[in-house]
Amino acid sequence: MSEESPRPAARRRSSVSSSRASGSSHEQNSFPAYIPAPPPAPAQQNPGVMPVELLVQQPGREHLPVLHPTPRRGHSTWFTKSSNGISRSINQMMYSMLQIGYTKWSEIPQEDQELWFRQFAQEFNWHPDHTETVRIRFKAKAMDSYTKQVNAWKKVWQKNKRPRNINGRVFEQLIVHWQKDETAETSSRNSKNRKSDRGGKGMYVHNLGACSMSTKEDELIEANDGNPVDRLQLIKVAHTNKKTGQIQDLLIKDVVDLVETEIASQSQPLSDDGDSVGASTTLSRLQINEMVEKAVPKRKGGFLVGLARRASSYPASSSQVPYADPMILEELHDKGERIVALEEQNATIQAENATILAELASQKKTNAEIMEKLNRLFASSS
Repeated sequence: MSEESPRPAARRRSSVSSSRASGSSHEQNSFPAYIPAPPPAPAQQNPGVMPVELLVQQPGREHLPVLHPTPRRGHSTWFTKSSNGISRSINQMMYSMLQIGYTKWSEIPQEDQELWFRQFAQEFNWHPDHTETVRIRFKAKAMDSYTKQVNAWKKVWQKNKRPRNINGRVFEQLIVHWQKDETAETSSRNSKNRKSDRGGKGMYVHNLGACSMSTKEDELIEANDGNPVDRLQLIKVAHTNKKTGQIQDLLIKDVVDLVETEIASQSQPLSDDGDSVGASTTLSRLQINEMVEKAVPKRKGGFLVGLARRASSYPASSSQVPYADPMILEELHDKGERIVALEEQNATIQAENATILAELASQKKTNAEIMEKLNRLFASSS
């Protein structure tokens, strides 16, 4: 019985073999086609090292404040606005991320500047297509904020005090820079240049406080039931002292007086012989804006002194502008923002370069004086 026990298995193998042989044609035709294995899922990147272009596309960012070159009040904001957390974010980075006492933003290595921008991208959200525009505007804003913060620290140091929560090494390195004779000379020279650039009318003075010009324009429009206000009204509100009711900035005061005189002249119709007759003519907002823009001096980059660079967050009514493709307008505006930011950045860099050249000239003069003294010393000793 034990010898015959393997036989059923043999018969089964034979049966299976013949079955396979008889059905081989069918099995070959019904065999499923080859399906390649799916590619491995990309490894999850740490948000701290993820490129910003990828970071802004990650899910779960809907709760962050939204940035947009054409901000909508209540929905998005931009670098021209105030009280939106942008300045606070950059200032916090100066306390938490600054490890070396760089005297100006341009001295910070590019990789560190990008690290700051990546931190900024974890606090604000925007469309991926706007990343490069936001990067440019962030660096321009950071450059301005950095300069102001370093100057604020310097004023505290001049009072023999120490800023709270500042990195000790950063503060000590800045003190070394502030104590240099050439630094004091450059600071004094820059102050004189800023005053002379305005025709002897003193430093620029406004009464906005921490509010930006663009945000002030939004407030005026909101108070005007959503209707746009002319730039003369904007410039007067922004520069009039609330206590005295006077415009403190002499240059702006001249602009306001000139425009108001021109408005009064054009609003009163004249007869053929030059006498004023009939009812007064009310000028349109666009006409008044054009007068203001002609009267206001231009800064570097073509920006108007004392005015917001661009329109407010309120959209213009359909009766004021002809129809244009929104996609084209968006693209043009985005490019315009990049150009404006680059012009601002270039103007700041040029000013910094001028300061560096002045410092080098001062150092060259000092070196020449030292060499002259050494030559005299050697001559007398010989």
